[in-house]
Amino acid sequence: MYISIKVIKKNRELGYTFLVVLSAGYIVFSNILTPRLICIDLILHQLTIVTGSLIWPFTAQLSDMINEIYGKKKTVYAFAFGYIINLLFVVFILMANQTTPIWSDPEEKFWEKYFLPSGRILLASTISFIICNLIDINIFSFLKEKYRCKEKLSVRNIISFAALRSIFSDVINMICDGFLFSVIAFIFVIPWEDFYRLIISSILFKMILSIVDTPLFIIFRLKIKNEIREK
Repeated sequence: MYISIKVIKKNRELGYTFLVVLSAGYIVFSNILTPRLICIDLILHQLTIVTGSLIWPFTAQLSDMINEIYGKKKTVYAFAFGYIINLLFVVFILMANQTTPIWSDPEEKFWEKYFLPSGRILLASTISFIICNLIDINIFSFLKEKYRCKEKLSVRNIISFAALRSIFSDVINMICDGFLFSVIAFIFVIPWEDFYRLIISSILFKMILSIVDTPLFIIFRLKIKNEIREK
């Protein structure tokens, strides 16, 4: 975040490019980690999530950062670019799979099992990504414009309304994504007990992270308060 603030202040257009590339990286990284299911022990509950959930909430924060400075249209362009990069990554994996490996068969089987995306995962990722991110972007943009004038009155207003739009838009995004992706990707694939636990855990964990990282967005908003904010 600190680097992004510095880049934006020094060169506005370069700042947009930097955030777009960072967003694309987060999208690809989270999808690479998706096939791996993990358990996280909280104090009162154990969560079962895909490893990509550790990263995904931060893509929503990057969306907020882009939307705050560059507006809704450029945010949509940024995440469309990110998804294209992700699709290219999948294409390259499929191309690589057509070559002949020189390592042992067990190693090849592991590589295929982990890296070759199933049709369900791709479908789940595509649908949840498009729907949930568009909802997030539009909610954030609506709240930004609704309270734009009030934010000029005081730093307290800046903090309050920045927290409001970041938390509300990101939480809705995480609920939508946690439900849609889990249902499309894993229904009838894993046992029902694990399936229900995965949905609840995914939504809960993503919501928690999207709230916990809000102070970072507030700091970002305060640091760029004198920058032009596009619609």
